[in-house]
Amino acid sequence: MATTANHPYLIRQASLSDLALIKEMLNKKQIDTATIGMPFMVLDHCNQLTAFSSVTICKKNRLSIEITYSDPIADTLSKLFLDKAQFFFEHQLMDMFGSEESLRKGVHRYNNWLNQNRNSKLA
Repeated sequence: MATTANHPYLIRQASLSDLALIKEMLNKKQIDTATIGMPFMVLDHCNQLTAFSSVTICKKNRLSIEITYSDPIADTLSKLFLDKAQFFFEHQLMDMFGSEESLRKGVHRYNNWLNQNRNSKLA
């Protein structure tokens, strides 16, 4: 947990209860929702979603990490969140899926589940 000016920030794994807030952040920022990605970590500030990280499939079928912020945050906090997300991706998320190809399949399955008929009831 990190703090700034006595306001706690919590870095934690994304959960199903975060999906509506994540979709709201994407809509506010007008981010390309056609990008195939799966959120895996969030930055929570006083029970408000401040940022989230997603594993995305980019050009040439490569995996990358994308960070989306609701508002600008301090550079040190941004770097800390990015470092935590990168570490989690490399040392836990990849291990959970076993291979890059399995993770790609997981991202596709997540998107198919979330976007059934492009209208998820959850988000």
